[in-house]
Parts: sequence; C-alpha cells; structure tokens
Amino acid sequence: MEFLNGKRVFIRRDGEENGFDGVVTQIKGKWIYVAVADPDPVGFDGIWVNTDLQREIAVLK
Repeated sequence: MEFLNGKRVFIRRDGEENGFDGVVTQIKGKWIYVAVADPDPVGFDGIWVNTDLQREIAVLK
C-alpha cells in the first residue's frame, strides 16, 4: 500500500456512482487516510479507508 502514499485518488462509495477525490497522506496497515481535495466547510477534511473492505480506489493522473 505504500505506493499510494502521496497519490491523488478517487474513492467510490459502495454500489454508488458518486464518491470523492483526495490525496493519501497516511498509511497504517490496512488503513489509508485520504485528505479530501475540496473539503466541504460543514463536512469533513478526510476519511480513513479500510482496504480489506475492497472499496474501489482509483489513482488519478
């Protein structure tokens, strides 16, 4: 998973076409932290993603 560190990624939510993009800033075992690229002022700044849950993670160019 270390290859994702610093990469801009897109996380798609389970069974939905929407999701969000951000940058991987931390990796701790099976967990990666994605800092949201354009955080909503009333929403959240980032999210921890458990890679064991097999979410689709696309590395953006």
